[in-house]
Amino acid sequence: MSRIAWCLAAYILIAATPARAWSNQGHMATGLIAYDLLAAHDPAAIAAIEALMVNHPDRARFDKALAGLEGAARQRRLFALIARWPDDVRATRYNHTHWHHELRVVTGWTAFRGPRLGEADHAVLHSMKLLRDANADPGRRAIALCWLLHVVGDMHQPLHAGHLMNGRFPLTDLAGTLGWVRRAPDAAPEKLHHFWDTAADRPGDELAGAEALAPTIERDLPPDPASTGHFKADYRGWVRESEQLAAAVAYRGAALNESHRPEGAPLLSPDYVADARAVSERRLGQAGRRLADLLAALFPAG
Repeated sequence: MSRIAWCLAAYILIAATPARAWSNQGHMATGLIAYDLLAAHDPAAIAAIEALMVNHPDRARFDKALAGLEGAARQRRLFALIARWPDDVRATRYNHTHWHHELRVVTGWTAFRGPRLGEADHAVLHSMKLLRDANADPGRRAIALCWLLHVVGDMHQPLHAGHLMNGRFPLTDLAGTLGWVRRAPDAAPEKLHHFWDTAADRPGDELAGAEALAPTIERDLPPDPASTGHFKADYRGWVRESEQLAAAVAYRGAALNESHRPEGAPLLSPDYVADARAVSERRLGQAGRRLADLLAALFPAG
């Protein structure tokens, strides 16, 4: 069984089509939440991050999006752009396709649970190593900052930590990218993964939606367990949370019905849609707060 598991895992990794996690709106909201918490408690970190981002080799992209903004408004928007940058550069030399996910079988044929597919762990640990090295090239550190914010956000999305293997999807549903659903009777079919990426989104364009989403989440942000003081252990705990949510909520313990084809997409229940929205908002908030704590430690005052 173990040999079969590893062979299947290798096949899946080669064949997998990577998926996005959260929409741009969601990623921008995590950046805004991190900024708001730093502004309230650790403003020196904001100034240090702004100074580091001047060295970013893709700085022109940021400057264009920040044109006309000054002071705190510019700093806050910068955090939103940092958090989404790795998705914006997927077609460029800065892209790392498999850094956005680290999938584990969480329901169905859990005999294949062991192998993890993706390189999010590497991305996060590599980025932390660069950011902790004050002597590292500033441009590489600025890139690492973007990846850290983005991938920590990615791994709070349940379907970037867990996937399903069962009789309907014997090799994998690729974290919902192969399964179709509908969120409302009059809604078009969409991939399950896309549904979860956008479950918390607000109406309007990306920026307006993120600006509306962030304060709503901040108001209802629940307490977070104390840090262990060891980043790798804390990060793996966040990923386990996502794995558990993928199994229990996203897949409903393998009871969720997905269709192989859009024309057969089943209708998600109102309770499922509401649960997905609540979980997504909570996970975006947790990501934003945990990022604020990380950044405060990485860029201390003085």
